[in-house]
Order: sequence, then structure tokens, then C-alpha cells
Amino acid sequence: MAMPIAVAADTGGAAATQKDSVEGALPTVIGFAFVDSSVTGQGSRAQLPPDAKLYPSGATVTGSEGCPTTRYRTDGLIVAVIDYEGRPTAGSVTVTRRPATGGSFDNAPYYLDLNSGRTLQYLGPHFDNGVYDVRLEYDLAQGKPKSATASLELSRQCPPVN
Repeated sequence: MAMPIAVAADTGGAAATQKDSVEGALPTVIGFAFVDSSVTGQGSRAQLPPDAKLYPSGATVTGSEGCPTTRYRTDGLIVAVIDYEGRPTAGSVTVTRRPATGGSFDNAPYYLDLNSGRTLQYLGPHFDNGVYDVRLEYDLAQGKPKSATASLELSRQCPPVN
């Protein structure tokens, strides 16, 4: 099913796991999880439920993993899981959707406050099979923005919900 793959980061030559001498650990998209609306409704400071499965960047989700099970699709919602240690800074998350049926679609960026610790960023009500590329941008008040990228592929057979 899913094989762990390292998160790619464009940090001006620095590795994503490298400590910045001023800021601490650089913001990193460590993976993706499927949650329900009780979690996404809490915003970016929501806690990842203990039973949530974390899919690393580059994972392919198959079978019925993460499929919505409720009539109004209030579960199976994708969040990007971002870890960061440092002083608060601004950031944005942009999702590029490449559905299995074809095309490439850039969503408007989600702007967020990056605080020390874990941030969950809801990626929108996306359930279709395809590849979801995420680009996290931040600047740490140092001029040129830095970025980290991650991706998730959905290749599921979701049962119909009533």
C-alpha cells in the first residue's frame, strides 16, 4: 500500500530536517490524514485524533481507506499535517489537484498562521481519485519565501453512501 517517502523541501539548499540557527525546525508537511468535520471545524489548531492514520508524502491510498461513510460526506476529509518549531510566522498552503479523469487544477491558497507545534490544514472537500500536490510557503520574516512540498495519490474504490 503506502511506502514512506521523504518530503521534498526547497529551503535554499538546506535540508528539510536541518535546524535554522534562528528559527528552530523548518515547517514541514509530514503527511496527510483523513478526519471528520468535528476536527476540521476546529481550524488549524485542531488535534489529530489518536486513531488517525498518517500517510507520508508520496503515499498511494487504495481500497476504501479514508472514504466518506456518511450521507453528507462529513468524514474522510483530507488534512495536511504540518510540524514546525519556532516563533510564529505566516504561511500558505496551495493544493494542485490532478484528477484521474484528467486535467490539473490549482486551488486558491489557504493562508495560515504557523505556530510552534503541529498544524492541521484542511485541503477542501476532495474525494476524487487522483494526485493532490501541496505546496507550503513561509518566509520566517527573512525575505525570500521558502517552501516545502508533499503529495498524496488517491486510488480508491469508495462504496456509495446513503
